[in-house]
Amino acid sequence: MNYRIVIDGLACSGFGDCADLAPDVFELDSHGKALLRVGTSSDPAVLDAASACPMGAISVEEDAA
Repeated sequence: MNYRIVIDGLACSGFGDCADLAPDVFELDSHGKALLRVGTSSDPAVLDAASACPMGAISVEEDAA
């Protein structure tokens, strides 16, 4: 199953849990804000990363592709 990932850049406060839990999908920019390395992933760790975000800045949906 593929997941489509979206980050709300305004909500992100740079805790970095997403990059720790799914480093192949998330990285932090020079200001500590989350960035996507890829827009879709089959790695179930993205679900953990989204759940771990204290700001709720990460959305994950099943991708039909």
